[in-house]
Amino acid sequence: MTLDALKQLDDRIQASVNRIQQLQRENEQLAKRLAESEQRFNEAQARSNSERTQHEAERTEIKARIEKILARFDGLDLG
Repeated sequence: MTLDALKQLDDRIQASVNRIQQLQRENEQLAKRLAESEQRFNEAQARSNSERTQHEAERTEIKARIEKILARFDGLDLG
């Protein structure tokens, strides 16, 4: 193997090492972004569940009030 061939091989190896390091950094950044996205998703889902529970409670309360109002009408003698 000539010195020129060794130099080319060394350059290719160094380029490969550089590319691997770049890909590792990108992978770390993507993993971080994924973790942040998952956290935001979980927080949004928790808010949604909380809001749904609140809406269901409000709906139950409104239904009970309407039933009370209707019961009062049923008790009236309008005839």
